[in-house]
Amino acid sequence: MDYKASFFVLKKIKYLEADLIIHALSSNGEKFSFLARGALKSKKRFGGGVLEPTHQALFTYQKPHNGGSLHLLKDAQIIHDFAPIRRSYETLEFALQVIGCIEKVSQEGDSNSEILYNLLGHTMKAIETTQHLEILKTQFYLKFMMQQGVITLEPWMGPFLKTQIQKHEDLAGREELMRGKLTPLESRVREYITTATAH
Repeated sequence: MDYKASFFVLKKIKYLEADLIIHALSSNGEKFSFLARGALKSKKRFGGGVLEPTHQALFTYQKPHNGGSLHLLKDAQIIHDFAPIRRSYETLEFALQVIGCIEKVSQEGDSNSEILYNLLGHTMKAIETTQHLEILKTQFYLKFMMQQGVITLEPWMGPFLKTQIQKHEDLAGREELMRGKLTPLESRVREYITTATAH
């Protein structure tokens, strides 16, 4: 039986000569693993770089047999490729960092983490148009660590946590609050995802 659903592509891994293993996030925040047979050769089923991390795509797939965890990906179609994030090295690098954070902490079988999916989606959309990348970075890192329950709240964090990601530019002019904070915050996030046990 075929199923169809929207996913964010988190990671792709080459498998054998032309296959790919794909890690992707569902709309309820659950990580799925897929086998895309012949993905490196089939432009009809997987054309246009549809399986690149950062892309949102509609997957047609079959559930695993015999209690396995690897779904069979039959077809994928682009929903949103977030092309504007590639306008600069800085925006693309940050987008890949965001994807990496979500890929590291999302879990198979966890269907109650919509907050991860929403955080990812809102951040990716914001990266497309942002004129204040450092504010957006600060917001994402704080909200990510808050969601993971591994941050000690400090007074300066309040405006960044209360403001929605998609309204991050409302914080323009308040950069003094984050002065000297972004670099150590980013380091804390990198250290956390390096040591996180979820996979």
